[in-house]
Amino acid sequence: MGPSWVRQFADWRPFASLRARPPGEKRFLLLVPLTGVATGFASVALIRLLGLVQQVFWGSRHELLQHALLLPAWQRFAIPTVGGALVGLIILVARQPVGGHGTAGIIEAVAQRGGFLPFGRSLIKAAATIVTVGSGGSLGREGSLVRVGAALGSLLGRRFHLGGNRLNILVGCGAAAGIAAAYNAPIGGALFALEVILGNFALESFGPIVVASAIGTVISRRLISAYPAYTPPPHTTLVTGWELWHYFAMGIGIGIVSAIFIVTLRGAEKGFKRIPIPDWTKPVVGFALVGAIGVFYPHVFGNGYDTTNELLRERLPLELILLLPILKLAATALTAGSGGAGGLFTPTLFVGSALGYTYGSWCHETFPLITSTPGAYALVGMGAMIAGTTQVPLTAIMIIFELTGDYQIILPLMVACTAAVVVSRLLHRESIYTEPLVERGVRLGGRMEELVMDTIQVRDLMRASAAPVNELESVGVVMKRMLEEGRKELFVIGENGGLLGAITLGDLAAPLRNPDSAQALRAKDVMYADVPILTENDRLSEAIGRWSQVSRDRLPVVDSLETRRLVGELSAGDIMALYSQEVLHKEARLARFDRPRAGHRPETTYVELPGEYVVAMVTLPQSFPGMTLRELGCRQRFGVNVIELKRRMPGGQERRIIPDPSTDLKAGDGLIVVGRPAEIARLGDPVRLAEIASARAGDDGAAKEHST
Repeated sequence: MGPSWVRQFADWRPFASLRARPPGEKRFLLLVPLTGVATGFASVALIRLLGLVQQVFWGSRHELLQHALLLPAWQRFAIPTVGGALVGLIILVARQPVGGHGTAGIIEAVAQRGGFLPFGRSLIKAAATIVTVGSGGSLGREGSLVRVGAALGSLLGRRFHLGGNRLNILVGCGAAAGIAAAYNAPIGGALFALEVILGNFALESFGPIVVASAIGTVISRRLISAYPAYTPPPHTTLVTGWELWHYFAMGIGIGIVSAIFIVTLRGAEKGFKRIPIPDWTKPVVGFALVGAIGVFYPHVFGNGYDTTNELLRERLPLELILLLPILKLAATALTAGSGGAGGLFTPTLFVGSALGYTYGSWCHETFPLITSTPGAYALVGMGAMIAGTTQVPLTAIMIIFELTGDYQIILPLMVACTAAVVVSRLLHRESIYTEPLVERGVRLGGRMEELVMDTIQVRDLMRASAAPVNELESVGVVMKRMLEEGRKELFVIGENGGLLGAITLGDLAAPLRNPDSAQALRAKDVMYADVPILTENDRLSEAIGRWSQVSRDRLPVVDSLETRRLVGELSAGDIMALYSQEVLHKEARLARFDRPRAGHRPETTYVELPGEYVVAMVTLPQSFPGMTLRELGCRQRFGVNVIELKRRMPGGQERRIIPDPSTDLKAGDGLIVVGRPAEIARLGDPVRLAEIASARAGDDGAAKEHST
C-alpha cells in the first residue's frame, strides 16, 4: 500500500513535469525561493545592525529626530563628522570607493557583466551604508538591503552554475526581496526589480521575482515588524473630480524638481572628485557640512522616517516644511557626493512629501471645500517624486498604495506620477540610477533577449580563424588553399599584418573562367575590402547588427580598430546556437566555461559539443570510499570524461583541480564531466559507486592472498 501511494504521489502531474525539466531549470526553480529566504534574513540582520549603530551614535534605535533634538549643538555636529571619519577609514582599509547608492552597480552587472556582482565588495558597501545612515548621513538604509540581496542572488546562481538570463533574474530576485523588506512592500519591491534592475516585464522574470519579494517580506514582517516604514493616517485624497487638475499641476512641479534633484546630486559628486584631497578624507568634509545643517535642522539626519511621518500627520509648522526640501537635498548631495553609501529612495520620498505638503497647503487654503488636506498631497507627492527621479511610475504608484492600502489614492497617484515622469524626462533624459552609467558609456534598455546578448562579448564565442593570406599572394595559391582546406572564404592581411578584407569563392568566379590571367592577379586585386569588422570587446547584440550590412557566414575579429590584427572569426551559426541556448533555453550544444577573475566578470568560453553531449557536475556522495580517478574509470565504465574537479577546503574556500589519472577522489568532490545525460546519471548513482568500491576491495583482497 505504502510504495503504491508513494509512486502515485511521485507520478502526480506537477512532480512529473518537474522531473522532466532540464537540470539547469530545476536548480533555478530551487534558487528563486532560496534567494528570497537568504535576502530576507540578511535584511533583518542589516536592519538590526543599523539600529544598533544608530543607538550607539544617537541613543535610540528608532526615534533619531526626537533624540537629536535633545542633544546639544556640538554633538549634532560631532556625530556625523565622526561617522564621516569611520566611512573614510573603511575606504582607506578597503582601498576602494564605497560611495553611491549601489543600484547603478546592480543595473550595470545585469546589463554588461551577466549578473556577476562581487559579494565581498557588496558587504563592504553595506558596512559603509550602516555607518553612514546610523551616524546621520542623509541617505536610506534600503541601499544596503538591495545591494546585498542582489549580490546573494548572484552568488547563489554562480555557485550552482547558472548563467545568462537566469543569473540576471536571480539578481533581480535578491533586489526585489531587499526593497520589499526595507519598506514592507512586496508588490513595490517586485516592480522595482522589474522596472529598474531588469528593465522589462518578461513573463520568465515576473513569477520568480514576485515569489522572492513575497518571501523576503514575510521574513522581515515576522522578525521585525508587520508595519511599513511610513505610517500615514487615513486621508481623503480625492474630494471631487476637479481635484485631479491640482494633482496634475503638482506632478508637473515635482517633475521639474526631480530633474534639479538629479543634476544636483551628480554635480556634488563631480565637485567632490575635483577637490585635491585624498578620497578617504572627503567623507569627513561632507559629513561635517551635514552636521552643520543638522545643528539647526536635525530633521535632515538619517533615513528621515521620523520627519516624514510627522509631516504626513500634519504635525510640523509650514515655515519649517518650506525649508525642508532644500535642506534635505543639500544634505543628501553632501553625503552621497563626498563618498557616503546608502539608498536614494528614502531621501526622494522625504523631499516629495515636503513638496506635496507645501502645494497641498496652498490648495486647501485657497479651495477648502473642493480639495483634500495637505497630508493627502504629501502622500501623492512622495510617489510623484519617486516617479520623477527614478522614472519608474509603476513602482512609485504601488509603493505608495501599499503604504496606505487605500484604493482611492490610485487615481491621484497615476495623474501626478505620469506628469512628473513626462516633465522629468523632457528636462533630463536619464534617471537618478542611469545617469552615472550613461556617462561611463554603459548601454542600457532593450528587450530581454537584447539584454542577454549584451552580456556576452565577441571574445567569448569567437573561434580561431584559418591562416590569412597575404595581399601579394597570387590568386592561384588562394584557389588552391580554398580547395584543399574546404574553405569558402579567407581573410586578407597587408604587409604590416593588419586586416585588409576577405576573398570568397564568389570573388574568384571571374579568374576561374580565365586561369591564365589568374596567375598574374594578386589577392588584393580580387578581395572584398568593405567587410564589417568586429573587435574582441564588442557585444553580441552589436555584432548581430553587422550581418545586416553584408551576406556572409563569418566575420573577422581583430584586436582593435587601430592595429586591425586578426585574432579570430565569428560565425552566424554559432550566434544562432547561442541565441537558442541562452534566450530560447533550447538544449545546449555549446558548453559554457567561466573562469573567475578577481573583481571582474568571469572570463567565458563557449565550446561546441556533439548534439547528444552535455556538461554537468556530479557530486561524489558521503559514502564514497575514496579512490583515484584511474580506479574509478569514468571513461571505461561510464563513457564520460572528467575535465575538472571542485573540492571544498576546510576554510570554506573552493579549490579547482585539473585532474590526472592519479588524482585522489574524496567524498563531496564535485566532478565536472562531459558525456551523455544517461551515462552521467549512472556515474552519480551511489549504489553503482558502492559496487565499484566493493569490487575494488575484493580485487585488493585477492591480490593480497595471492601474494601470500
